[in-house]
Amino acid sequence: MRLSVPVLPLALMMKEGFIGRRPLMKWKDLSGEERYRVVEIARKGETPIGEICKTFGVSRQTLNTAIEKADRGAMEALAPKNPGRKGRSPEELSILNIKKEKAVMAKELATWKQKYEIAMTFVDLQRRALDGEPLPGEKTKSPRKKTKRKRLKKKRPSQKPGPDRTTAKMAKTTDGGGDGGENKKH
Repeated sequence: MRLSVPVLPLALMMKEGFIGRRPLMKWKDLSGEERYRVVEIARKGETPIGEICKTFGVSRQTLNTAIEKADRGAMEALAPKNPGRKGRSPEELSILNIKKEKAVMAKELATWKQKYEIAMTFVDLQRRALDGEPLPGEKTKSPRKKTKRKRLKKKRPSQKPGPDRTTAKMAKTTDGGGDGGENKKH
Protein backbone atom coordinates (compact mmCIF):
# COMPACT_ATOMS: atom_id res chain seq x y z
CA MET A 1 0.00 0.00 0.00
CA ARG A 2 1.48 3.29 -1.05
CA LEU A 3 1.09 6.34 1.04
CA SER A 4 0.44 9.72 -0.40
CA VAL A 5 2.93 11.41 1.92
CA PRO A 6 5.90 12.64 -0.06
CA VAL A 7 9.11 10.83 0.68
CA LEU A 8 11.30 13.46 -0.96
CA PRO A 9 13.13 15.78 1.41
CA LEU A 10 11.34 19.07 1.87
CA ALA A 11 14.26 21.12 0.54
CA LEU A 12 14.07 19.15 -2.72
CA MET A 13 10.31 19.61 -2.89
CA MET A 14 10.70 23.35 -2.46
CA LYS A 15 13.25 23.47 -5.31
CA GLU A 16 11.03 21.40 -7.60
CA GLY A 17 8.09 23.74 -7.00
CA PHE A 18 5.88 21.39 -4.96
CA ILE A 19 5.39 23.87 -2.17
CA GLY A 20 3.90 27.31 -2.66
CA ARG A 21 2.09 29.47 -0.19
CA ARG A 22 -0.42 26.76 0.66
CA PRO A 23 0.58 23.59 2.46
CA LEU A 24 1.19 20.59 0.24
CA MET A 25 -1.26 18.48 2.29
CA LYS A 26 -3.44 19.50 5.19
CA TRP A 27 -2.93 17.68 8.49
CA LYS A 28 -6.70 17.23 8.82
CA ASP A 29 -6.87 15.34 5.53
CA LEU A 30 -4.09 12.88 6.38
CA SER A 31 -4.89 9.34 7.52
CA GLY A 32 -3.31 7.85 10.62
CA GLU A 33 -0.68 6.05 8.60
CA GLU A 34 0.24 9.20 6.71
CA ARG A 35 0.52 11.18 9.94
CA TYR A 36 2.86 8.51 11.29
CA ARG A 37 5.10 8.99 8.20
CA VAL A 38 5.23 12.74 8.91
CA VAL A 39 6.22 11.96 12.53
CA GLU A 40 9.02 9.69 11.19
CA ILE A 41 10.29 12.50 8.96
CA ALA A 42 10.34 14.83 11.96
CA ARG A 43 12.22 12.28 14.10
CA LYS A 44 14.94 11.73 11.52
CA GLY A 45 15.89 15.37 11.88
CA GLU A 46 16.90 15.79 8.22
CA THR A 47 14.27 18.48 7.68
CA PRO A 48 13.65 21.33 10.12
CA ILE A 49 10.35 21.01 12.03
CA GLY A 50 9.31 24.49 10.89
CA GLU A 51 9.41 23.41 7.26
CA ILE A 52 7.44 20.23 8.03
CA CYS A 53 4.81 22.32 9.81
CA LYS A 54 4.50 24.69 6.84
CA THR A 55 4.36 21.83 4.36
CA PHE A 56 1.54 19.97 6.12
CA GLY A 57 -0.28 22.97 7.57
CA VAL A 58 0.19 21.92 11.18
CA SER A 59 1.38 23.82 14.22
CA ARG A 60 4.52 22.84 16.13
CA GLN A 61 2.41 22.00 19.19
CA THR A 62 0.16 19.61 17.20
CA LEU A 63 3.19 17.93 15.62
CA ASN A 64 4.89 17.52 19.03
CA THR A 65 1.62 16.06 20.45
CA ALA A 66 1.50 13.60 17.52
CA ILE A 67 5.10 12.54 18.23
CA GLU A 68 4.28 11.96 21.93
CA LYS A 69 1.15 9.95 21.04
CA ALA A 70 3.18 7.79 18.63
CA ASP A 71 5.74 7.12 21.39
CA ARG A 72 3.02 6.21 23.91
CA GLY A 73 1.28 3.96 21.37
CA ALA A 74 4.56 2.17 20.62
CA MET A 75 5.22 1.62 24.34
CA GLU A 76 1.70 0.26 24.90
CA ALA A 77 2.06 -2.09 21.95
CA LEU A 78 5.35 -3.44 23.33
CA ALA A 79 4.20 -3.73 26.97
CA PRO A 80 3.86 -7.33 28.25
CA LYS A 81 0.24 -8.47 28.37
CA ASN A 82 -1.54 -11.18 30.28
CA PRO A 83 -1.90 -14.37 28.28
CA GLY A 84 -5.34 -15.68 27.36
CA ARG A 85 -8.58 -14.16 26.30
CA LYS A 86 -9.47 -10.66 27.24
CA GLY A 87 -12.47 -10.18 29.44
CA ARG A 88 -15.65 -8.67 28.10
CA SER A 89 -15.78 -4.95 27.72
CA PRO A 90 -18.10 -2.93 29.97
CA GLU A 91 -20.38 -2.33 26.97
CA GLU A 92 -20.65 -6.07 26.27
CA LEU A 93 -21.37 -6.74 29.95
CA SER A 94 -24.12 -4.13 30.04
CA ILE A 95 -25.66 -5.54 26.84
CA LEU A 96 -25.55 -9.04 28.31
CA ASN A 97 -27.19 -7.84 31.54
CA ILE A 98 -29.90 -6.05 29.59
CA LYS A 99 -30.61 -9.21 27.58
CA LYS A 100 -30.88 -11.25 30.79
CA GLU A 101 -33.24 -8.69 32.33
CA LYS A 102 -35.32 -8.73 29.15
CA ALA A 103 -35.63 -12.53 29.29
CA VAL A 104 -36.68 -12.40 32.96
CA MET A 105 -39.23 -9.70 32.19
CA ALA A 106 -40.61 -11.69 29.25
CA LYS A 107 -41.15 -14.71 31.54
CA GLU A 108 -42.78 -12.52 34.15
CA LEU A 109 -45.03 -10.95 31.51
CA ALA A 110 -46.13 -14.40 30.32
CA THR A 111 -46.92 -15.39 33.91
CA TRP A 112 -48.98 -12.23 34.47
CA LYS A 113 -50.84 -12.76 31.20
CA GLN A 114 -51.76 -16.26 32.32
CA LYS A 115 -52.91 -14.97 35.73
CA TYR A 116 -54.99 -12.30 34.01
CA GLU A 117 -56.68 -14.89 31.77
CA ILE A 118 -57.52 -17.02 34.81
CA ALA A 119 -58.93 -14.03 36.68
CA MET A 120 -61.05 -13.02 33.69
CA THR A 121 -62.37 -16.60 33.45
CA PHE A 122 -63.45 -16.43 37.10
CA VAL A 123 -65.15 -13.09 36.45
CA ASP A 124 -67.00 -14.60 33.48
CA LEU A 125 -68.07 -17.65 35.52
CA GLN A 126 -69.33 -15.37 38.31
CA ARG A 127 -71.33 -13.33 35.79
CA ARG A 128 -72.85 -16.48 34.32
CA ALA A 129 -73.75 -17.78 37.75
CA LEU A 130 -75.45 -14.49 38.64
CA ASP A 131 -77.33 -14.40 35.33
CA GLY A 132 -78.56 -17.94 35.86
CA GLU A 133 -76.74 -19.30 32.83
CA PRO A 134 -75.45 -22.85 33.02
CA LEU A 135 -71.78 -23.14 33.87
CA PRO A 136 -69.45 -25.27 31.77
CA GLY A 137 -69.72 -28.93 32.75
CA GLU A 138 -73.20 -28.58 34.24
CA LYS A 139 -76.19 -30.26 32.68
CA THR A 140 -78.55 -27.74 31.31
CA LYS A 141 -81.83 -27.69 33.17
CA SER A 142 -84.60 -26.51 30.97
CA PRO A 143 -87.32 -24.76 32.91
CA ARG A 144 -90.46 -26.91 32.37
CA LYS A 145 -93.82 -26.77 33.92
CA LYS A 146 -94.33 -29.61 36.26
CA THR A 147 -97.09 -31.77 34.95
CA LYS A 148 -98.56 -34.75 36.63
CA ARG A 149 -97.91 -37.89 34.84
CA LYS A 150 -100.94 -39.89 34.19
CA ARG A 151 -100.77 -43.28 35.65
CA LEU A 152 -101.02 -45.95 33.13
CA LYS A 153 -103.46 -48.60 34.12
CA LYS A 154 -102.65 -52.07 33.08
CA LYS A 155 -105.29 -53.57 31.01
CA ARG A 156 -106.38 -56.86 32.38
CA PRO A 157 -107.82 -59.57 30.32
CA SER A 158 -111.54 -59.31 30.43
CA GLN A 159 -113.18 -62.20 32.19
CA LYS A 160 -116.58 -63.15 31.20
CA PRO A 161 -118.75 -64.91 33.69
CA GLY A 162 -118.77 -68.56 32.88
CA PRO A 163 -120.98 -71.38 34.11
CA ASP A 164 -119.27 -71.52 37.52
CA ARG A 165 -118.63 -67.89 37.76
CA THR A 166 -121.13 -65.32 38.53
CA THR A 167 -120.64 -61.64 38.58
CA ALA A 168 -121.26 -61.52 42.34
CA LYS A 169 -118.63 -64.14 43.07
CA MET A 170 -116.12 -62.36 40.90
CA ALA A 171 -116.61 -59.11 42.77
CA LYS A 172 -115.81 -60.68 46.14
CA THR A 173 -112.20 -61.44 45.23
CA THR A 174 -109.46 -58.87 45.39
CA ASP A 175 -108.46 -59.27 41.83
CA GLY A 176 -112.01 -59.37 40.59
CA GLY A 177 -111.65 -62.95 39.52
CA GLY A 178 -113.65 -64.60 42.35
CA ASP A 179 -112.76 -65.62 45.91
CA GLY A 180 -110.06 -67.81 44.65
CA GLY A 181 -111.57 -70.88 46.21
CA GLU A 182 -114.30 -71.70 43.80
CA ASN A 183 -112.01 -72.50 40.97
CA LYS A 184 -109.98 -74.83 43.05
CA LYS A 185 -110.98 -78.38 43.39
CA HIS A 186 -111.38 -79.42 46.98
